[in-house]
Amino acid sequence: MRYLLPAVFALLLCSCAPQTAFFQVDARDMRGVDIDIKDKQIAVFSITSASAIDSVRGGNAAMALAEKLQQDRGLENPLPVFSVPMYDFAGFGDGSEFDKAYLKDLMLETGADLQLFVNNLRFGMFQVESDVHYSVNYKENIVSVPYTVDMHVYDALEEKIAFQTCHKDTVYMKVLARANKKEFSGFVASKLPEVSRVVGEILGSKLTRQWEREQRMLVNFPDNYEWEEPLALAMEFKWKEAIAKWMPSTQSRNSRIAAYASYNIAVGCEMLQQFELAKEWAEFSVKKYNFTDNMLLKQQLKKK
Repeated sequence: MRYLLPAVFALLLCSCAPQTAFFQVDARDMRGVDIDIKDKQIAVFSITSASAIDSVRGGNAAMALAEKLQQDRGLENPLPVFSVPMYDFAGFGDGSEFDKAYLKDLMLETGADLQLFVNNLRFGMFQVESDVHYSVNYKENIVSVPYTVDMHVYDALEEKIAFQTCHKDTVYMKVLARANKKEFSGFVASKLPEVSRVVGEILGSKLTRQWEREQRMLVNFPDNYEWEEPLALAMEFKWKEAIAKWMPSTQSRNSRIAAYASYNIAVGCEMLQQFELAKEWAEFSVKKYNFTDNMLLKQQLKKK
């Protein structure tokens, strides 16, 4: 986890009642896969068909992928992007069949031992759903464009596929237009090169664990030193010290007090990436007294 500065406190009117303190964290999105790029020379290849239109779209996706990977990995230099005609490419077959000699020659020609291939970018039939009406003739519409695309990451030194995916998803756009099919067709066609870049960014995000900003909450009792002190420690991200201060309250005869303290400890354990321990404290908190946030935290921790 990466930590951000605390957000504004949400205070209740009664000073003796529990208060909630919010802070934000950047939580790693486990859907990505970290490809080892240390000491690697990387290049992106767009496998293009004979169609000039498909070539532009595939090239845009490949360039956006290269830019996304450079950004996510903090690389100093832009990654080279090459266009390879489909008829000249040896291909991967079912993902395990490929021409090692061809790909080795490609490495010698380009200097890239980690090769990222983008191919078979295809867009399906778009759909239009009306959203907001502005007038009799014009309304805001949501246009959805489904797509599929293949990506292979090949390690030419180890002569093996490091990662591959046949990615399917949908891109959504808003457009103010008449309910005219031809007008939408022209709009979508004009936007596909731009949409192709979005596809490339999505592919790039799959090669590095992504960070997503999430909000976390802690429970506090104002004007109570036994709660104010650990809260201050937590806001400085001194989680071990804060947990130690909350620990005595987990034995309180007041089930709510015990639940609140246990919940805070579960959050602290999560911040320390002690996920199994966090699950135990969240479960303990719910057993003592269930409230919205400890139930939600219990569900979130099941995914970790």
